[in-house]
Amino acid sequence: MKKILSILCAVLIILSLCACGGNASCEHLEKQAATCLEPSKCKACGATFDEALGHSFSQGKCIRANCNEKDPDWINWYTSGEVAITKAEAEEILSIDFKKPKNVIVMIGDGMGPNDLVLTEKNKKGCFDFGLVLNLIKSTGFATTRSFNADVTDSAASGTALATGQKTNNNYVGMSPEGKPIKNISEIAREMGKKVGIVTNDDITGATPSAFTVHNISRKNYSELATSFAKFKPDVLIGQGYSQFADVDLSGFLVSKSIAEINSVLNLDTLCKKPFIGFFSEDILSAPSDTLAHLTEVALNRLKNDKGFFLMIESAGTDKAGHNTHIKGKVNSVVTFDRAVATVLKFMKENPDTLLIITSDHETGGVALPRGEFKLTSSLFTTDGHTNIDVRTFAVGYGAEYFSGKTVDNTDIAKFAIDAVKN
Repeated sequence: MKKILSILCAVLIILSLCACGGNASCEHLEKQAATCLEPSKCKACGATFDEALGHSFSQGKCIRANCNEKDPDWINWYTSGEVAITKAEAEEILSIDFKKPKNVIVMIGDGMGPNDLVLTEKNKKGCFDFGLVLNLIKSTGFATTRSFNADVTDSAASGTALATGQKTNNNYVGMSPEGKPIKNISEIAREMGKKVGIVTNDDITGATPSAFTVHNISRKNYSELATSFAKFKPDVLIGQGYSQFADVDLSGFLVSKSIAEINSVLNLDTLCKKPFIGFFSEDILSAPSDTLAHLTEVALNRLKNDKGFFLMIESAGTDKAGHNTHIKGKVNSVVTFDRAVATVLKFMKENPDTLLIITSDHETGGVALPRGEFKLTSSLFTTDGHTNIDVRTFAVGYGAEYFSGKTVDNTDIAKFAIDAVKN
């Protein structure tokens, strides 16, 4: 009998240690009573050892990282699995009687040209069974993209145009051609009492996210840009480039250094009162096609509130693939972007007071359509740089018909979005 009790005691101790990742000196677990037969519990949340397996702790608080997701305090912020939407569901959402927008979302396919969409739908690999959800949107048109000082824009100047409604020089982010800061849509949304979110699968200090948030005379001043991001404190900031923030004070943020940490970190603040910055490190062209969609869902759930929000979502793979003349990367990146669009549409089904505007900052690669037999080859690229080809525009929500069947300038997109933010 004594031998059995000893064995049981040893098992209980091991299980108790597991609840804190095997740390024998963990102060968060204690034995409830004098005998080793009675269960240990988590001091932070009170769960007994069999319920607390997988718990982790931060600053004395139980994060409940991998525990029972049925717990009422648990929120599964980052979901996994395949993004799914049917043609019927998408068409139903697109036919909703949308209300004046409380929420405004701008989605940018960096370097995504019109032919990228055609090639992707023809290829079909990775698309929804009906093709691209983008191609179901009815209010569509085109946009011109030239910058203030060049016929062919870079992402900094085009991002600034899309964020402020004003042209500027290539390389400038959030600055006028004279080098003066221009108020952007994120700042205007903040003034209106709305939350602000930035999501990208590129570096956070990339040209497009920077243009929507901060101001600098050069897109390459990465340390200055990182400091400015931290000072502005978007309510949600998700992207790559953790090393660029190594010397930046992020104490005011909830910080996740990987996708795996998102749920545990955000469950420290289920009331969404603290700004969140989330980093991840996946190659844009080889990452799972649903990653951006799931990160978009995190942002939408985090930003939703009574006063509304502004959210910019960038998919940068179409630009990177263009520079690398990687045709399959182009197609895969369009799929990635399209799945994020589907995620936003599903959010709009429950939140019809949301306006969605979709475009590109410029085309990259000068992609041509194949002649004769359809075949994806690098020979479809005519350059490895940017071009001045007009890009597509799509809009869903109140007033979306403004974009139907016409070509606008990228500054017009910003003005329309800013007006919506201002109601």
